[in-house]
This record gives sequence, structure tokens and C-alpha cells, in this order.
Amino acid sequence: MRILVIDELCPPQLGGIQVRFKGLATQWAAMGHEVHITAIDHLGTSPEEEVIDGINYHRILKDTEYYKNGPFGRKISTIFSYTFKLKPFFKQQWDVIIFCQFPVLPQIFYKLFYRKRAKTAIDFVEYRGSKLWKVINNIILNAADEAICISNHVKQCVLEHRKDHLHIIPSFVDTTDAVSVSKSNYIFMGRMVEHKHPEHAVQGVLAYNKTYGKNMPLQLMGGGGMLNDLKTEYAGDGCITFLGSVDDDVKQQVLANGRILILPSEREGMPIVVIEAMAYGVPTITTDYPGNGTQFFVAEEQFGKVAQPDVDDIAKKIKEIEDNYEAYVARCNEIKSNYDTKVIAQKYLDIFR
Repeated sequence: MRILVIDELCPPQLGGIQVRFKGLATQWAAMGHEVHITAIDHLGTSPEEEVIDGINYHRILKDTEYYKNGPFGRKISTIFSYTFKLKPFFKQQWDVIIFCQFPVLPQIFYKLFYRKRAKTAIDFVEYRGSKLWKVINNIILNAADEAICISNHVKQCVLEHRKDHLHIIPSFVDTTDAVSVSKSNYIFMGRMVEHKHPEHAVQGVLAYNKTYGKNMPLQLMGGGGMLNDLKTEYAGDGCITFLGSVDDDVKQQVLANGRILILPSEREGMPIVVIEAMAYGVPTITTDYPGNGTQFFVAEEQFGKVAQPDVDDIAKKIKEIEDNYEAYVARCNEIKSNYDTKVIAQKYLDIFR
């Protein structure tokens, strides 16, 4: 198959959506498919054309002011420029065109102006429910042949806008090399920013240790604006270790020694860190915020606990998992193969057969 992915960013910038497309595209290329990804170079330092792991990257526009600017966190004029620069790609013959949920406009443009169309899909990973976003969602979700949702929770939200050709393609990892070494550390993985609430992970573990007479360590991986303040605040507590941004080798080592993942975020779709932890037999505790889609996945698959967004309840949920720990590990090991990269990549393409 000849596959075109319309993303907005690409390596070396890797947000959650870009990690998802990179993983899928790498596997599709390994399966013998021809894969192209278009994107905006918002760093301004990357080559316009590049092949990485068999994927053909096309950074067709440079704008260092694009990202985190404008009313939607994106520079609107750049979205229009990017969309028009896609015309040479839209004129080509493709078996499948997959549109990233952002930056919204390209899929609308393609539907309106290109009659000899490839099969199209929108990859929808995060539902935003404001009045304005409901209008936008209604347009973009009906601009593609297929709507691919990252979780059942997102699919239920999308049902407000369309009823047919809905699919669930969850996050995924390569599960074959994930081997647990010990179960010695609690883990937080994510950016140190307000809506991720790393401080709740720290306080929840400290509350658990104090309440139940334990001395369990917590390792936190991730950079961000809160990191230095948190390191200063908890500098005297030997149970808490801030690792900052880490490479893949360190991340795999931490996961291999992980015991429970604590993810107290306000806003998530279906973060890959949950699947990464599951692959190592590490159950998850997440929180009951309305915008946290992870809670529904954890509850549906029953490999962890959903806590109230309260430090004491996080500590209580840690205790509940510890009291039946082997059962949660067994559940992780039972279901992890369903989220292997090869399985999900094939499932994705089967939609277009």
C-alpha cells in the first residue's frame, strides 16, 4: 500500500501523536508498505526531506513561531500555508491518507477540492468538549471516510458527531523485549507540568508510606516547568528521586524495576506510558478527572485502580493494589499482547481492506 500521513510535527519533535504515527509508520514500512509523513518544521533546523527507519518525511514548511502560539496554541496563518503546500501531495495517487486530528484544516480541504480521492481516515486521540470544539469536531470527524479513536471513551464521545465507520486503535508498544527485573519502585512518567500533577504522585506515595508504615521509593521521569521547584521542595526526602528527561535505555531500566505507575493527570487521551508500564507487568493508578480518558481504559481492562483526585485516596488505592498485587501483575501480563505494535499496526491497515 502507498500511505500518506498528514501530521503537524515530526522528529525530532515527538509529542504523543507523533510517537503514535512514528511507531505505526515504522512497522508499516517494515511490512513493505511505502509510507510518507508530512509535517511543519517548527524548530527550523531539520532537513526538508529525510528518510528515517524507512519512513519518508516531508517537512514542507518551516515556522519557528507555529507551535504554542495563536488562539488554539497554533499559529493560524501557518495552518493555512501548510494546507495549501499539501496540494502536490494531494494530487498524487495514494491507497490511504491518514489525517492527524490537528491542525484541523487539511482534511477539510482535501474533501472539498479533491474528487478522485484515496480512502481517508482521521486519527482522533483527544476529545475537547467546549462549544467551539464541538463545532470543529463535527466538521473534521465527518471529513474522512473512517474515524479512528484511540480508546473506547473517545469513541463514545465521537458518537455525538457520527455513528458509522468508527474504530478503536489504542496505543501500543513492542512488548517482546519487556522483561521485569524487580518490583522495587513506584513510577511517575510524564512532563512536570500542572495538569499532569506530579506533585500528587509524590504526595500520594509519601501519604502511603506514612499511613501504612512503609518506605517505598518513587522515581519520576520527565522534564518541564515544575521540575526544579519539585526537586527543591522534596530534596530532603530519600524516597523521592527526580530523574528529569531520560533516554530510552534509562526509561526501560526504570520500567523493568517498576512496581506501580502513578498517573494523576487531569487531561489524557490514552497515554502510551500506561501501555509501556503494562508491558512490564506494572499496574496503573490514575485519577477521576473528567478530562482524563486513562481512567476509563484502566477501569475497562482492570489492571489498576482509579482514585479520586485526592492525595489520601491515591494512597488508599496504592494499598488496595498492594493487597492483591500478584493478581494485577497477572492481568497486565494477560492483556499486554493485545497492545503489541505489530498487532495494532496490522489492525489499523485492516480497516482499509
